[in-house]
Amino acid sequence: MKKLLKSSLSLAMAALMSLSMFAHAGEAVADDHASSVSYNVGFMSEYWYRGVYQSDAAASFGADYEAGSFYAGTWWADVDTGVEYDVYAGFNFEMMGMPMYLGATGYYYSDNFDGDYEEMNAGIDMGFMALDVAFAGTYEPTSGDLDYEHYTITVPLSPVGLPLDFSYQTFQDELSGFAYELSYGATVSGVDVGVVLGRNSENSTAATAADKDTTYATFSLGYSF
Repeated sequence: MKKLLKSSLSLAMAALMSLSMFAHAGEAVADDHASSVSYNVGFMSEYWYRGVYQSDAAASFGADYEAGSFYAGTWWADVDTGVEYDVYAGFNFEMMGMPMYLGATGYYYSDNFDGDYEEMNAGIDMGFMALDVAFAGTYEPTSGDLDYEHYTITVPLSPVGLPLDFSYQTFQDELSGFAYELSYGATVSGVDVGVVLGRNSENSTAATAADKDTTYATFSLGYSF
């Protein structure tokens, strides 16, 4: 999933998907007319996304294309049953000096691991806080479609001397659940290292009883080229 707000969100997403997850942001282009293609591979000790457990140890691969402000890409990971494959595209831009993005993402699964999710998404980095919003989302389980929105507020804790990010994530509309996460990330010899400690709610969507109202911790490694 494309994340322009890399400065504050990449730590959490690196441990969840790739990044920052992950890192789907790709490399910066030299000017508005330049284009680039980048790739990323990753490993997660456990795969949690938006406070919902996905699988035990998982490997991932992604590819990103950027041309000026436009981006597009795909991200793949093995889950407990089958493969998750995501497709996303959108635009990065600035308004009033604040980085923003607007795009769309589809999350798809093989072997009936889960229903498909499709959503629009937008984000803004205000420096002291970043906001990511998924809207006009549609979840397609085995019977009937469910509408949803998802909000993530991320606050860097560097102003109080901690090399961590704190995030609050919540589903709205016909999906439910929220999660709190603390994340740490660093780059060691070109390898992205991430750690996430989180806790989800007792009404987390698509979670089994054992994976609700629980504390989880993940470790991730990622490399972009």
